[in-house]
Amino acid sequence: MYVQNPIAADHTPPCQGKKIPAGTWVNGDIHYLLCKDPVFENPEEFQPERYIAADGKSLRKELVERTVPFSIGKRACAGEALARVELFLGLTSTFQHFRISARPGQIIDFHPIPGGVIRPKHQTLRVEKV
Repeated sequence: MYVQNPIAADHTPPCQGKKIPAGTWVNGDIHYLLCKDPVFENPEEFQPERYIAADGKSLRKELVERTVPFSIGKRACAGEALARVELFLGLTSTFQHFRISARPGQIIDFHPIPGGVIRPKHQTLRVEKV
């Protein structure tokens, strides 16, 4: 998850009827906004299958368009298009050639480590060539 640097308000803008004094540090939390988006059911659960449409072949456009891993607005990642293509090609190739699973007697823990940046817990996985 990308964490933006907070900015200091340079004037006193109103926010929900309250004034934010100039110089106050303000941080837009994309993770919080996505977790409160009604389009995502159970947003805290790891469910990559949520992006696959009912036909099992295409993507759910309304979810893909609301996922913002590269930020938004004028400070969005300039390399987003290239990164998306590389992620797609790399992950597709990996899953076509390898089966990734839990080690015998273990389960994969999808609960992240909480903090400013959400990251997975360290785990040892089993990788088999298909």
